[in-house]
Amino acid sequence: MFLNPGLEVSEELYTKCSCQQCGTHIEFPIEADGVTINCPHCQQPIQLTLAAPTPEQPSGAPSAADLVAAFGGPVANTPVSFFYQLGLVLVSILMIVLPLVYLAMIAAAGYGVYLYATHFTFLVTSIEGGGRLYVVKLLAYITPLFVGAVLVFFMVKPLFARRAPHAQPLAMNPALNPALFALIAKICDTVGAPMPKRIDLNCDLNAAAGFRRGAFSLFGNDLVLTIGLPLVAGLSLRQFAGVMAHEFGHFTQGFGMRLSYVIRSINAWFARVVFERDAWDVALTQWAEETEDWRVAIVINSARLGVWFSRFLLRLLMLTGHGVSCFLLRQMEYDADSYEIKLAGSETFERSVKRLRVLAEALGRSYKEMRVAWNKNHRLPDDFPAYLLQQEAALSPERRTGIEDRVGLATTGLFDTHPSDGDRIRRARQAGEPGVFHLVQPATMLFANFEAVAKQVTLLHYTDDIGLYCEPTDLWPVNPTPALQS
Repeated sequence: MFLNPGLEVSEELYTKCSCQQCGTHIEFPIEADGVTINCPHCQQPIQLTLAAPTPEQPSGAPSAADLVAAFGGPVANTPVSFFYQLGLVLVSILMIVLPLVYLAMIAAAGYGVYLYATHFTFLVTSIEGGGRLYVVKLLAYITPLFVGAVLVFFMVKPLFARRAPHAQPLAMNPALNPALFALIAKICDTVGAPMPKRIDLNCDLNAAAGFRRGAFSLFGNDLVLTIGLPLVAGLSLRQFAGVMAHEFGHFTQGFGMRLSYVIRSINAWFARVVFERDAWDVALTQWAEETEDWRVAIVINSARLGVWFSRFLLRLLMLTGHGVSCFLLRQMEYDADSYEIKLAGSETFERSVKRLRVLAEALGRSYKEMRVAWNKNHRLPDDFPAYLLQQEAALSPERRTGIEDRVGLATTGLFDTHPSDGDRIRRARQAGEPGVFHLVQPATMLFANFEAVAKQVTLLHYTDDIGLYCEPTDLWPVNPTPALQS
C-alpha cells in the first residue's frame, strides 16, 4: 500500500524488510525488490530489499565483539535468606486474600439489600394514614433500596474495570542494532537472568523488564525489556549497563519475582479502582448538581454517600496491602541494586543516581517548555531526548550542585516501595565494588542511528502517550548536543 499504484505486483507473495533509517518493519510484494519509497514511519527514502541489512556502526563506537570482550567476568549471585522468601509467600497470600475480603463485602452488601427489600415491604403494602404519609413511607422504602443497589453496583464495577489502553512501544530490530542486543545478552549472562524476547523503546526516563504478556508469561521466561531513550541519551555505556543489570537483577530470583508480580499487580489494581473515575461517577455528580427536587436530591446524595463508602472500603484494603508489602518490595530493590553495583561499580552507581536526578529536573523543565510552545504555536521539538539534554545543559552549575547535594539527604519512608537515593548510595559505598564493565563512551553508540530512532519514538510519544495529534510538519528540529553527536 506504500508503493506506486501503477506498479503491477503479486497479491500473494509478500516479504518484509527493515527501514535502513528507523528500523521499522515494512511488508511489501517480492516483485518490488529494489524499489525506493519513503518510509511510512520516518518519511526517509529507503530501498525495499530482500537482502539482509548490513548495519552501519557509528564512528568510534565499540562493536558487538568489543562490548562482550569488555566484561571482566560474571558477578556473584546475591544470596536471599529463607525468612525473606517466607515473607514473600506470606505477603502474597495476604494480597490474594484482600480481594476475597472485598468479594465478601460485596456479598454482604447485596444480602443486606435483599433482606431490606423482603422484610420492609409493609411500608408500601399498607395505605393507612393517608396519601401524604404513604408518600413518606414509599420514600423511606425506596431510598435505602436505591442507595443499596447503587452501593452494590459501584462495588461490583471495579471488578470489571479494564486498564486504560496504552500505546505499543517501538520494538527494536536485532539486525539493525547488533551492539545493543549483544550488550543486553551479555548482561543477562553475567547476572544470570533470562534474555528478553523483545526490546521496546519509549520516551520515559526509565527502563523496565517485565513479563511480556503479563500473567500469561508468569510461569516462563517470556520477558520484554523497555528502554527509555532519554535514559540512553543521558548515560554512558557503563552507567547504562548498570541500569540494565538492575532491571535483570530482579529476574535472578525467579520465584521471588513472580510473587512480587502478584503483589504489585494487586496493589496496582486497588490503586486504580480507588482513584480512577469513569462516566458513572461523573453522571452521579451531575445528577446531584442539576436536580431541583429536594426529595430526588436526598436519594441521589444518599447514593453518593454509598459510593464514597465503597471507595473507603477499597482504600482501607489498598493501604493494608501496600503497608504489608512495601518492606519486601524495598528489599527487592536493594537486591537489584546489588547487581548494578557489582557490574558497574560502586562509584558509577552513585554517579548514576545523581545523574538521573539531574535529568529528572531537566525532564520537568522540558515538559513545561513544550506545553508553552504547543499552546502558543502548536510546535514541538522533533527529538525529545536531544531536547531533554539541551534543557539539562541549560541548568546552572549552582542548580546542578544543589540537586546532587540533596540526593543523599532523602530518607526512606515506612510506606515507600523503593528505598531513598541516600540509603541506596550508602549501601553502594559499603559494598566498595570496582565493577566488571568499564566502557565510558555514550550509550547512544549502541544504536546504528540513534537520532532517527529518537525522532520516530518522539512522534509516537506525542501522539500515543500524551495525546497530541501532531503531524511531522508541527515539529521543529533540535540541534543535537555534543553528547549525542559524539
